[in-house]
Amino acid sequence: MILTMRTWQVAREYYTEFARLSEDEFWPAFERLDGRPLALWVARVGMQERVVLMTCYKSLEHWLATRSWGPAAAKLKAITDRREKLHAETDLIALLPLSNRQPIDNAPEAEPGWYVLETWRVASRHLESFRSLTEDRWLPLAEADRRLRLVGCWRSYVGPADQVQVLLRVTAMSDWDAWSFAGGTAGLADTVENSAASQLLEQRRAIADPVSTVILNPLTRRRP
Repeated sequence: MILTMRTWQVAREYYTEFARLSEDEFWPAFERLDGRPLALWVARVGMQERVVLMTCYKSLEHWLATRSWGPAAAKLKAITDRREKLHAETDLIALLPLSNRQPIDNAPEAEPGWYVLETWRVASRHLESFRSLTEDRWLPLAEADRRLRLVGCWRSYVGPADQVQVLLRVTAMSDWDAWSFAGGTAGLADTVENSAASQLLEQRRAIADPVSTVILNPLTRRRP
């Protein structure tokens, strides 16, 4: 499996129509080609305001087959042409799974919440340690009150090298701030569990450098 992350520059007045064309028209046709769009978001803080899409494919060859030069493109071209009138530019990177948890189902929560995309620079020799510290050791502590959930972690494939993307869903931004390295669990009660979580974040920081944090607001009904 690979995951692509595409962003578009879209004027705010076109957000609703861009999301409608994507979710109601493009995605049903696209899924017949075995692709799986996860959601559309708007990047609100941490980068230039852009519409963000994550999509799962079976392989790079699968992704190539759905492009404008691919054999399946004609089925999507009419919808794509309409959507392209709503944006000025686009960019794309491709990622490979790092965490065992991957977004194979839609979000279990009824409320949209917020999504936080953390980007870390991690040398290849530290990838498994980063994954284990995040998924196996820190996550059970952070998810205990069900206000924070890991969607998945991915590593660089096509795009900037030595980067890891971590996508979290939180009920409120204060939940991320309390459990993130930035917050250092300072907003939580002084317990053995929270002290352990803080120590794990310190260990992760020793092998990884933070690159950016982007706050994402869902645009579509579908969310991972």
